[in-house]
Order: sequence, then C-alpha cells, then structure tokens
Amino acid sequence: MENRVSARISALADRILPGRTVADIGSDHAQLLVTLAERGALKKGIAGELNRGPYQNAADRIREAGWTESIEVRQGDGLEVLQPGEAEVIVLAGMGGVLITSILSRGKEKLSGTEQLVLQPNNNGDRVRKWLKDHGWEIVEEELLKEGGILYEIISARRGESERPYKNLPLRPELLFRLGPLLCRDRHPLLRERVREEAAALKRILNSLRSARTPEAKEKQAEVAARLETWKEAELWLSRETS
Repeated sequence: MENRVSARISALADRILPGRTVADIGSDHAQLLVTLAERGALKKGIAGELNRGPYQNAADRIREAGWTESIEVRQGDGLEVLQPGEAEVIVLAGMGGVLITSILSRGKEKLSGTEQLVLQPNNNGDRVRKWLKDHGWEIVEEELLKEGGILYEIISARRGESERPYKNLPLRPELLFRLGPLLCRDRHPLLRERVREEAAALKRILNSLRSARTPEAKEKQAEVAARLETWKEAELWLSRETS
C-alpha cells in the first residue's frame, strides 16, 4: 500500500536521527514510523496510543504497509509504553504544548538514553521551549512550514547546553520562548506571518472578552492583553530587522 504523507509528516521525518529506535507517542496511524521505515532510516519503531481506537488504527496501518517486524504498537498513557532508555528518539507531535510538557515531565525517567526529542506543538510552543531549557535539552533545529493554510512549528532538541540557542539575541527570553530562538536567529521567512496570525487571534479573543464583567473574565482579559503586547513587540522587532 502506497504511503502518501503530508508535508508535516515528511518534515518531521527529515529531522529524525537515522538508524535509531523511534517512539512516536500519539502516532496518528503510525504514518511517521512507516515513512521512516520506507526510507530505510528506522532501526525499530514504537507507536504509543492511549485509546483502543487509535491503537487499532495504527496496528492496521502498520500491517497494511508490511512493517509489523519493524514497528510495534503499544497501548498506554504517554511514555508509560516505554522502558527507560529504550527509545533513542521520542516524537510528540500534533498535540498542545501543555500536554507535551506534561507527558515529558511525567515520564522523565524514561528519557535516560534518549538522544533526541522531536516536538511539534499545535499551540503553547513557549511552554515546550521553556521545559527544554529548564531540563537540559538544547534546541538544535526549528522549522516553520505551512500546509493547508495552517502554520506548523517543529522543534528538535538534543542533550547539551540548553542556554546556547538564546545567547546573543536582542530579545527578552519570554519573547524567544514564544517565537523560537533559532527561527529568530535565521529570520525564518514564515516568522512574520506567524506573528501576525498570533496577534490577530489574540485581538479577536480580547474583543470577545471586553463585555465580560466576572472576575475570571477580567483576569483572562488581562492575560490575553499581556500576551498580545508580546506579539506586538515581536512584530515591531521583525519590521525593524527586515526594513
């Protein structure tokens, strides 16, 4: 069966160290692991799924593609499906940044022997970058890509000097966590578009909260306003850099 993959899956595969045991947690039909196997870049694949339906979907896809000897599916919560040090590369993609950091924190003991984390947060990428920095993981590559009108960010990290990516950049740490230090360093061509999209989304949220009167809504309004100012600062910096 032909394995047609999206640009997002292909970009994830491009960044994974070849010839490793790769665990894809929340594997989305095991598309990434099948792609790596077809490229000859996979030693062993482990697809982790929490629920029975996705577990069966991944198992069916692996069987149809003919990779049952190279890729196995395990059912469990997050990194519970792994033995400590079993996976040399761990992928967490297509989920929120808060969930990614929760999975990593709850499964820290499983990361012994892990060489690389490949992460693709759908939101709250700043939480992911801060977690990596606080836990000794150095961001070695960042990518932005657009597919189907949606911008995706990919973060590749390895054990190292977690402060290094943030050095010699004229922006506050909070801003670098949100934007991505390497995306800023390289002046990624999609970075300005991403900043504008984030700012526009926050403006819409802020407008929807203006009529609210509850203390909770007021607190949310202040939080969103502060985040919006951060993105405005980023947009101003990018305008200066490209003018």
